[in-house]
Amino acid sequence: MPDYLISKNANIGKNVNIGKGVIIHDNVSIGDNTFIGAYSIIGEPTADYYKASHAHNFKPTVIGANSIIRSFTTIYENVTIGAHFQSGHHAIIREDSIIGHNSSFGSCSELPGKARIGNYVRIHSKVMLSENNIIDDYVWIYPFVVITNVKHPPTSPHLTTHIKKYAQIFAQSTLLPGICIGENAIVAAGALVKEDVGDERLVAGRPAKDIKSVRAIKDENGAAVYPWKDHLKTYRGYDFQENDKS
Repeated sequence: MPDYLISKNANIGKNVNIGKGVIIHDNVSIGDNTFIGAYSIIGEPTADYYKASHAHNFKPTVIGANSIIRSFTTIYENVTIGAHFQSGHHAIIREDSIIGHNSSFGSCSELPGKARIGNYVRIHSKVMLSENNIIDDYVWIYPFVVITNVKHPPTSPHLTTHIKKYAQIFAQSTLLPGICIGENAIVAAGALVKEDVGDERLVAGRPAKDIKSVRAIKDENGAAVYPWKDHLKTYRGYDFQENDKS
């Protein structure tokens, strides 16, 4: 048996490093200079593949150039990911999702699908997103965050949660279905958010309450630190002036 299984109908770019035990299905495109870690699955089919008696028509899966897919990551079919993406270990990204460039998705985090995630987004480890998320550019989501999308499971419709540009969702917070987190907003650690959060507002508590403007948050020296992009010309490859022109 070979060390990996790659479909003849996959398109593999130049200088792609493929680890032991990797499975790459039909209709997958992988950009140049990408690393695929051991035992990852790219283009995993949906349930129809396992149930149907007819041949499965794999939908396109695209991973941009210069990406790092770490070991045991599973990326389903019909997913498009931009260049310079990184996954952690054991990450799961489900079908019908789009992720922009220079974003990352942490170890043991899961995206159930039908999501839109922007550029320069950082999703840390052990985050549970939901279907129908819209996450704009430069959002940071910290470990153990949970986003929900059904008010009265299992029969209610799936609602969309929208997290706007530069928002930060701190560790172990929970977002209830159908809410919007405003631009440059901060959700404090452990918060239970039941309502929309305005632009540049800090919310905290269970249930979360509006506390103050993020501009009123000071560091130990009394200096303002938020909105965080205003205090950083560049950060981890971000060039805010250049990227904000788009």
